[in-house]
Amino acid sequence: MKPRQRKKHKLKQHRSLWFEKLMALVAILDVGLVLFDLSYISWRDLYFRYGPQALHQWYDPIKGIEPHRDTVLYLDTVDELMEQVAATGIQSDEVVPLLDELGDRSDMMVDQNPFQLADKTGDLERIKNRMRDRLNNESAKDSFRQFWSQEHLTPASWRREMDFFESQIRPYIEANYFRSISIRGTFTDRFWMIDAWFILIFSLEFLARTWTISRRINIPWREAWLLRWYDVFFLIPFSGLGFPVLALSRFIPLSFRLDQSNLIDLKPLRRKINQGLVAALAGEITETVVVRVIDRLQDAIENDGVVNLIKGSGREYIVLNNRNEMEVLSQQLVRMSLYEVFPEIKPDLDALLLHSMTNSMKEIPLYQNLKNLPGMQDQPEELAREIIGRSTDGLHDILKGMVEDPVGAELFNHMVQNFTKVMQKEIGKPDNATEIQTLLSDFLEEMKINYFRREEIEDVEDFESIIEETRQLREAAQKK
Repeated sequence: MKPRQRKKHKLKQHRSLWFEKLMALVAILDVGLVLFDLSYISWRDLYFRYGPQALHQWYDPIKGIEPHRDTVLYLDTVDELMEQVAATGIQSDEVVPLLDELGDRSDMMVDQNPFQLADKTGDLERIKNRMRDRLNNESAKDSFRQFWSQEHLTPASWRREMDFFESQIRPYIEANYFRSISIRGTFTDRFWMIDAWFILIFSLEFLARTWTISRRINIPWREAWLLRWYDVFFLIPFSGLGFPVLALSRFIPLSFRLDQSNLIDLKPLRRKINQGLVAALAGEITETVVVRVIDRLQDAIENDGVVNLIKGSGREYIVLNNRNEMEVLSQQLVRMSLYEVFPEIKPDLDALLLHSMTNSMKEIPLYQNLKNLPGMQDQPEELAREIIGRSTDGLHDILKGMVEDPVGAELFNHMVQNFTKVMQKEIGKPDNATEIQTLLSDFLEEMKINYFRREEIEDVEDFESIIEETRQLREAAQKK
């Protein structure tokens, strides 16, 4: 690549990275608003008490929340009472109608429960309990009536009792609200008015990205959509559908965007997730394959597969290459035994035969007499070693001669054929075939049981260690 082209390529990558970061920030804002929307109803009291006043004034209409008429009138009456007391005093005649009205509204609040629609019945119970404790009265209605009376609210107790109301009662009444019902029969939720702008942005970006991908790698446009499948979660509206999982699914494309924009390095986390998934799939696939193979073997055995294998024929048995593999295998094993195995084990065979012969000869009196003669102590063993060595060498030569000699080879093949026929005949007998099939089937069943028992003991971390080792080997190979 030429310097000018390299510079142009780096500039293009730099612009692309800035665009990825910008869209990642938009995605963060979108998911943040989604989480705020999902938490608003449950945490509205916290937002109402400790958040800025403009927050709930702006967001209450989005969720269809408005002040409850009954509780607002209740607090307005309390405010009017406080103004009247400040003007004429608590013992004036102008205060009596306001106290009576507060008593009536308290009865109505206890009977009609204006907190129920907002799922705040617990707040009403808390208000009633505090009034009962304050007035030492078991009846909530009587407690409210006694509280809003000139006998209780005297000039000496007015400030103390109103401080109690302002700190212990008013916050819970203020937090109550009315929430409207939509034409679908659910609570009003206008979050879609905010979410629609993000859906529009991500929809346009999705179309532009997939179109660019399809042109760059020369694939159909719809196939390019599959390469950005995770962005679809940004395009699914959830407001008012009652499926919060649709909103939480936006964390999937957000994680991809954070990783692609290099704002957060999620490669270690992604590697761990991939290893867990691959390990789980590897365990499931391995178990399925092993059990499937064993089941097929059991089916073959139970359907006279062993007999057909030995015979090399049968209605369902397929023979390849027009040769009897059992005969060829037998011939190959004999040749390997004569030319490769026998020379290697001959010293061990001689030693074993010598040991057996000397032990047998010890029982013969002539052997003991020879051992007692001067100079003859080692002669019997030397003689036995010489005899055994010559015997094994002669046996080896005879066997090689049978194989190498055309007549001997023909006789040997004839013997193998007769051996195979006799073996087929014996295995084909009902009693022998049934017993062999039963034993093999039971053995395979035990293999399945023991295999699964082992898999239960093994940990997924074993699979993850294998996957990690494979990744390291792949990286090492790429460096070379």
